[in-house]
Amino acid sequence: MTISKVTCFHDGECPICNLEINGMKKLDTAGNIQWVDITQEPEALAAAGITYKQAMERIHVIGADQQMQTGIRGFIQVWKQLPYYRRIAGLVERLPFLIPLMEGGYRVFAYWRLPLTGKKRLQ
Repeated sequence: MTISKVTCFHDGECPICNLEINGMKKLDTAGNIQWVDITQEPEALAAAGITYKQAMERIHVIGADQQMQTGIRGFIQVWKQLPYYRRIAGLVERLPFLIPLMEGGYRVFAYWRLPLTGKKRLQ
């Protein structure tokens, strides 16, 4: 795994996730984000101290400050690196009440995404 500004661990087998991730990948023309598909690079999870189960339950991102963030705070780290999304990240950080609201929505999505895509939740 090479060192990059931000590392985003994502489920490359989730069609819902791939819609969003692939859109963000296209915007990452500067190459500021290392996109790690956890289904193809499980060794990267171990190196980052993340279990496969943890990675399947929530998105994990190592930010520019090399701190691990999950959920919406992880997305904010990714958004800061992307044109257009930077504005969203700035808005969310300036209006802190948005983080718990967005996190609530994300938790619902994260809970249901596996059954919605035909996968079983990990025990």
